Amino acid sequence: MDISPYDAIVVGSGATGGIAALTLAEQGIKVLVIEAGPQVKRHEASNHEPKSTLKRLSGVITKKHANQCQHPGYWKNNPDLYSNELKHPYDFPKTKPFLWTQGKQYGGRSLTWGGITLRLSSEDFHPAKKDGFGPNWPISYEEISPHYDFIENFCGIYGRKDDIKEVPNGKYIGEIPLTENENVFGSKVKSKLNYPFIQSRGFDRNSSVKEKNWPKSSSVGSSLKIALDTGNVQIISNYLVESFEINKITELASKLTIVNLENGHKEVLDCDLILLCASTISTLRILLNSEYKSNTSGFKDNSGKLGKYLMDHISICRFFSVPKAKNSDKLLDPPDLSGAGSFFIPFGSNLPEIDDLNFHRGYGIWGAIDRLGIPKFLQKDANKSIGFLIAHGEVLPREKNSVSLSRKTDEWGIPIPYIEFEWSENELNMAKHMEKTIQKSVKAANGKIKNIDELMNIPLGSLFTKNLIALSNSPPPPGYYIHEVGGAPMGLNEENSVVDKFNRLWRCKNVLILDGACWPTSSWQSPTLTMMALSRRACLNIKKT
Repeated sequence: MDISPYDAIVVGSGATGGIAALTLAEQGIKVLVIEAGPQVKRHEASNHEPKSTLKRLSGVITKKHANQCQHPGYWKNNPDLYSNELKHPYDFPKTKPFLWTQGKQYGGRSLTWGGITLRLSSEDFHPAKKDGFGPNWPISYEEISPHYDFIENFCGIYGRKDDIKEVPNGKYIGEIPLTENENVFGSKVKSKLNYPFIQSRGFDRNSSVKEKNWPKSSSVGSSLKIALDTGNVQIISNYLVESFEINKITELASKLTIVNLENGHKEVLDCDLILLCASTISTLRILLNSEYKSNTSGFKDNSGKLGKYLMDHISICRFFSVPKAKNSDKLLDPPDLSGAGSFFIPFGSNLPEIDDLNFHRGYGIWGAIDRLGIPKFLQKDANKSIGFLIAHGEVLPREKNSVSLSRKTDEWGIPIPYIEFEWSENELNMAKHMEKTIQKSVKAANGKIKNIDELMNIPLGSLFTKNLIALSNSPPPPGYYIHEVGGAPMGLNEENSVVDKFNRLWRCKNVLILDGACWPTSSWQSPTLTMMALSRRACLNIKKT
């Protein structure tokens, strides 16, 4: 293996790995990025029909994508960007399904990211001050705000300053106009129900769109690309990280074991600094394999929280139709659905009191109208516009929701993740409230909630849609929303957390957890922007120590 000298190892090349590599490289630190998948060319990442549909059907039939096919994004993106579950398996109790989406390629899951960039609010960093449940973050909004600023300016985020405390204003380069029917929907929801309504904030494109260059929502089109251009970053592909070992005298990580996925050979790398950005569950797998209970040369977690308190967002999705606005048919091209090309009803914990609020924390509702790209000849009613609303809410950190190591191993002999997670009564009560809020919102806009087969003429559609979890009446199982966080929470002391406020393992200070694994609570907003801001903050601190 031809590797130049390096000062730091970044594991994973997605959203947080790209920012970590860039931030270190700009400080003159030599970085080695380790990616478990291959490099993908731009045209290979785009969605190509009908070729992609045939690949998706193959992924379902062969069970290569048995779990990942349940997410609607799988049917929009190129299925090659979803990992082979037969080669990269995981386990869970049969009665507690978990849907884990994996992206093993240059750019990781940033290649399929929807690109929504809502900031967490000041209240989100200290939620227990309001309801007394669970931990607070060891940092404040004021500490992370400058890093939000940097990421938004760097990436070129679209949005509008709405002055709503539940979603603080950011740095925006412009707005993506709402469709005529979205404007009508928003005005009715605000006037009739007094619900907050904003344009969504984020990117105007994602990787499924056929363009020459990578979009900035992907790390390969932004942070990782610029990091490589500095000359301080090198990347090796198709290597899976198994574990790291510590020097027992210094209590610092000194060795990192990786496996070549093409030939199965294991190699050991020397390391002075490790930054784990592999995505929450993959990072937890590495940590669990590196902890002394599994590895006699491993680090010690004195909190007992490693692998526990896993969280995701609970969600409810509903499709609906509304009467077409007067000018809605004048658009020559249908507008794209994107992070910024959509809208939000951002309640947070400021929820409408439809019934008794018999649950903690809050949620927001993401939606769009006339952005699904459905050809007119497939719509059953040409006089109606089709939209969707997806409510997603905060999940409380609970010890029993966890990731551990299975007795089963992958083909390289590495224990696979065993994920045990189920919704509590708190989340299920929240889902009932979401359902009623969605119903009231659609009714206020003179719309009607319908099943997808009532809205569209889908040839043989029932064969493919009848078993889709997204179309069921119950909340999808954990993992479905691809917002998993937690398992190695940050905190103020090692008795109650796995990492400190700068993302360092308490008893192994040269290992940093920069992806969602370090989150002590989940909040309700899409987490990627905050993950990237946390990653930059932690990396800027490295040179100071």
